[in-house]
Amino acid sequence: MKKKMMFILTYIWICSSIFFVDFIHGSTLTAPPLSVLVIGFENGYDLSLIANTLSDQGIDVTLVIPENIADDLHENLIDVEVYHLKDPHEKSIYPEDNALKFCESLFNDQELSQKVQEFRATITLFPPLRHDGCLLPWIKSIDSIPVILTRNAYEEVYAFERTGVALPILKGSFWRRIFMNFAWRSTSSNIQSNYVTPAFHIAKKYLTNLELSQDNLYSDVRLVLWGADSILRMDFASLTQMLVEIGCHHCRGSQPLPGELQKLLIQYRLGSIVVLLEEYYKSFIEEIAKKLSQGRQGQAVVWKIQESIFDEEKKLPENLYLWQNVDRQDLIGNGRTRLVLSHCTDMELLEIAFHGSPVICFPRDKQESKNAARAIELGFAHLIDDNNDRRSFTSEDITNFINTINTSMDYREKARRISVAIRDRLNPASDRLVYWLRYVARTKGDRERFLVASSNVNTLYEDFQFFLGLCTGIIVGVLLAGISFLFRYMLMSEKMRKSKGRYQR
Repeated sequence: MKKKMMFILTYIWICSSIFFVDFIHGSTLTAPPLSVLVIGFENGYDLSLIANTLSDQGIDVTLVIPENIADDLHENLIDVEVYHLKDPHEKSIYPEDNALKFCESLFNDQELSQKVQEFRATITLFPPLRHDGCLLPWIKSIDSIPVILTRNAYEEVYAFERTGVALPILKGSFWRRIFMNFAWRSTSSNIQSNYVTPAFHIAKKYLTNLELSQDNLYSDVRLVLWGADSILRMDFASLTQMLVEIGCHHCRGSQPLPGELQKLLIQYRLGSIVVLLEEYYKSFIEEIAKKLSQGRQGQAVVWKIQESIFDEEKKLPENLYLWQNVDRQDLIGNGRTRLVLSHCTDMELLEIAFHGSPVICFPRDKQESKNAARAIELGFAHLIDDNNDRRSFTSEDITNFINTINTSMDYREKARRISVAIRDRLNPASDRLVYWLRYVARTKGDRERFLVASSNVNTLYEDFQFFLGLCTGIIVGVLLAGISFLFRYMLMSEKMRKSKGRYQR
């Protein structure tokens, strides 16, 4: 009897185990294995940062970039496989033309095709601008989930228009908003004709069984990653949770600098200035270093750039140090850093704000000028020149700005407050990034798409404006019609009067 009971209990236990295993395996809440393919034709540093963030979270990541930006990568990539697309021999000054050439290389690269088949990427992550017309059909052919990553304001507006996940908010006067809207429509039309259409034709040439048209190019896109932060700007209204803010996904505490560099910097009592500019400014940086206090009682200038910009025989100022293989966050967040000289791009400005360092901005375009204006509004930045014309400022001006910021605690205190505001949040950007990637991977096979943005969304204000415009149009139309009839009546009356007078004579 006991043996029979033991047999029955064992049988029940085995059946229950099989049932629960099948239930867990079939549950949509179980996280499937996640592998991410990151692809981009330009700005390799930003792409390598997000690839490194995903790798740090235990996700298999492969980064695909052109050979010409292979040197522009994050210095400390860990467990990220980097594949280089063959570099076209002929290059153009137009980014759309270069993107089309790399699109052709993407389809022709047999080695990449084999790697992609072996890797079996669950998700393919890429920027929208000058990438979508080529990559969206290619991603569909490899049965991966496309995820959009925006890295600046231009890509934001472009991605929001294509996907409908958010409504852009235009600011300023009525005519300014009208001008901005028409300007963007013109730019979008140029992108469509100069890149998207030719790229889609290239894709159709290689993917003969492509079940995708140019009109529904974004039909499979289920997630848009916003690579900025609400502290930096908030120029849109989100329409769905599938728009995820990940601006500071890579931000972290600073690590110790390389021993040799740390030994050089620690001897300067006034700390150090970090320079994140390109070689265009080498004469200015050299002059600034000379005008700063020298020796142990002075201030060091650390420039993250390749040393090849200066002749080997040329003697640099003793407080100027050029360093290449060091993470810029470790420089910005170093305890002895007093100031940063930067172009104030989105990613750089977020890192500077995260580490609480004052900054002097050298903007190169309108977007960087807006970032600089926002940083000045927050109180931890100084702007050199809106047009970034080297003739409009001198090294003496920059040195005076540096001395002003160094002697004032106001800049550093406001920078510290911004740093606390970014760090003191419910969950880090990296956690949001990984959660939503796993979410779209779990729900890939669902027939109903969850959290999809509604199409043709209009706000109450827009409806009111339309109603007001309609009423105004009707009133103006009635007035014009009345005036026209009155004017016609007067003309006809005058004509009849003159006609009668002529017959009387």
